Amino acid sequence: MKRYFAYTALIISVFFLFERCAQVIPLTGGPRDSTPPKLEESVPAESSVNFNNDKIVLLFNEYVQLKDLKNQLVVSPKLKTDPEISTDGKKVEILIKKEELTPNTTYRIYFGRAIADMTEGNAIPNFEYVFSTGAYIDSLKVKGTITDAFNEQPFSDLVVGLYTIPEKQNDSLIYKETPDYLTRTLIDGNFNFVHLPKKKFKMVAFQDKNKNYLYDGETEKIAFKETELDLSVDSNIRMRMFQEDPAKLFVKKTMTPYYGIVNVIYNRKSVFKTSALNKEESNKVFESAKGLEKDTVSFYYADIKDSLGLLITDQVTQRIDTIKATLPKLNTNRKKTTLYTTNVEGGILPNTETFKFSFYNLTDTLKTNPDKMMLFYKKDTIEMKEAVKLKYSWPARAEIANKLIEGVNYKLKTDTAAIFDVNGKYNDSSVVNFKVQSKTDLGKVTLKVLLNLKQSYIVQLINDRGQAAKQEFISFSLSSSNAATIDFTGVSPGSYGVKIIFDNNENKKWDTGNYLLNKQPERVYISSKQIKALPDWEVEEEILVK
Repeated sequence: MKRYFAYTALIISVFFLFERCAQVIPLTGGPRDSTPPKLEESVPAESSVNFNNDKIVLLFNEYVQLKDLKNQLVVSPKLKTDPEISTDGKKVEILIKKEELTPNTTYRIYFGRAIADMTEGNAIPNFEYVFSTGAYIDSLKVKGTITDAFNEQPFSDLVVGLYTIPEKQNDSLIYKETPDYLTRTLIDGNFNFVHLPKKKFKMVAFQDKNKNYLYDGETEKIAFKETELDLSVDSNIRMRMFQEDPAKLFVKKTMTPYYGIVNVIYNRKSVFKTSALNKEESNKVFESAKGLEKDTVSFYYADIKDSLGLLITDQVTQRIDTIKATLPKLNTNRKKTTLYTTNVEGGILPNTETFKFSFYNLTDTLKTNPDKMMLFYKKDTIEMKEAVKLKYSWPARAEIANKLIEGVNYKLKTDTAAIFDVNGKYNDSSVVNFKVQSKTDLGKVTLKVLLNLKQSYIVQLINDRGQAAKQEFISFSLSSSNAATIDFTGVSPGSYGVKIIFDNNENKKWDTGNYLLNKQPERVYISSKQIKALPDWEVEEEILVK
């Protein structure tokens, strides 16, 4: 009996053993391959001298593919005919016209990240093949950094070019010829040339938006070294990128977003003098921001149908543009609409400003009824209200003439049909809650600056959006010291940077550069220090510009 039970238990154990062995366990496939291909052999060998071939074969340890070759490939110095490059299994073949090779010259075929494995797409970083048609490989190097001239931010993917200096001066070289040697900046703005000959070059970098390896003028940003690069030893260069002011002024676009306004957009800023083409319409057309420097000239009009003719004169060049704008039809179906915006931002009205209205159209002051606009506030715990007094600074601009008290919370209530425009449209009811900033809501920043040159400067406090929140102009005479103390009062709480502009021409603004005039943009210094402004508090900071 005992034998019987032992035998039965053995059979059951074997059964479960086989059942467990029969279970299917999925294969994991192992870790993902993250290793890029490796070059095992090249024919001719890499860094060959006395090169005289029309075919180069690169053999890798695994199957390869070419990715984004058009944008990654750089051949320096340039060849008249682009090489033909293809893959076949583990091979990359490069076909060149050897008759186009220059004697005694080192060539670099830079693939960037264009060569990758076939399975996972792992790219070889910064892969290159170098050869020389002479007896040695050139070994000089140039590295450097390119930053934005106005904000010192690095620029990536710029074409950095070296041009052989011609026997005759040729300022238009970069507009007509591609660089003899070129590379691109990385994300940190750094660039690197290797295998350069002992030679003199013109050095220029530009955005190359259309990928033609030519500088296309003010549509692209540019940086350049104002003196020639005389290569006898390795060099480290820093350049500043800027956008040139357009040489010619022209109208980019005319817009009529709705009935009552025409916007004429120019390619750059200037001061314009304007008038209606039809003198009978002169009293029906009004220019916004008249006499100020701007790149968009805005006109408000009333009681004009179909089209509007305008004359715009550039006060600098006296160029006259005749503009004929086709006008949209007036929508007479909807009478009640939004008519204006205000200068209240985030519920705060700066204590240096009055409450301002900007109307979308010319207002009808005869129909407008300020009695339907009320200001509510508390004074000594007592609820107060005042009728709004409107003061017009322009037919499409107005402000509240009531005396507003610092630190007080207001509610502006506007009833329906309080404001009318000239087209018969009127406002919907609305409520605007705002507080007038008080001095205790704001801080003070005192900067003690020590500068290295006796000249004029613009000193700015820069907010977190990169905008100048406050600025002061300072100037040093030859007999004065290089130190100054600047008090910025009424500073809103927040973190600020300090920007100092070297205002060489004392026009109180930053000026860009000009390539043909060999003029660099005005220098900008940005402090690495961050200043935290607090309410009702004074902060002092020292800035040293070496």
